[in-house]
Amino acid sequence: MRLKDKVALITGAGQGIGAAGARVFAREGARVVVADLNAEIGERCVADIRAAGGEALFAQCDFTDEAAVERTVARTVEAYGGLDILYNNVGGSTPQDNAVTDLPMEEFWSAIKRDLLTTFLACRFGIRAMQKAGRGGSVINTSSFVAVIGTLGCDAYTAAKGGVNAITRSMALEYAPDKIRVNAIAPGAVQTDRMARFLASNPNHLKFSERNRHRRPEVRSHLVGLVEVEDIAAMALFLASDDSRRVTGTIQVIDSGASAT
Repeated sequence: MRLKDKVALITGAGQGIGAAGARVFAREGARVVVADLNAEIGERCVADIRAAGGEALFAQCDFTDEAAVERTVARTVEAYGGLDILYNNVGGSTPQDNAVTDLPMEEFWSAIKRDLLTTFLACRFGIRAMQKAGRGGSVINTSSFVAVIGTLGCDAYTAAKGGVNAITRSMALEYAPDKIRVNAIAPGAVQTDRMARFLASNPNHLKFSERNRHRRPEVRSHLVGLVEVEDIAAMALFLASDDSRRVTGTIQVIDSGASAT
């Protein structure tokens, strides 16, 4: 029960990495707000948590909408009396991403909104709620290993996640006096349904580029297998709990050694 009596808001928590984190947080005693744009999968996640004996509620939210984010944080505070953990999971890449010289500009701005703006807005209002409660807190952002080592063919996503890394470090400095810790998790290729669909539509990500063999962190370069959602949830639990009370401003890479190849 490492999160007993803690209140956690998890964005993009209807499925995949976010849902795995929600289930683990609830199992460890947190009261969890499962926030997602998709009500069907969000309510299903809440039902699973409650069936297992945990406490959770669903909040439908478009995290690119400033007013909607503010309302979701306010609902969290109203329902549970404060906010201790903000875990940002909204985001992802698409098959339309490409190199800077080739990707459509609409895809670039879409990636910035989807991966960076959502994190910014959730932190903007989530951290304010933590400051008002005055009991500190933990912010966990979701980055990607592509922003740590660079890769080919996804420059919009890489740029957005690089922004997540940078703002994670700056917020760690900014809010340390409030005892609010800010860290990020940078997963490699994670075994989710969305990843399966992405790889099916992007077969080039399954093989090395002959022109840049030494630079491309492909799926097959994950040395001890693809990452599972439970691996990410375990790191998120560590960062959310007092076990990491002296950890802030870090980017925790979980990529099965891909960044070492």
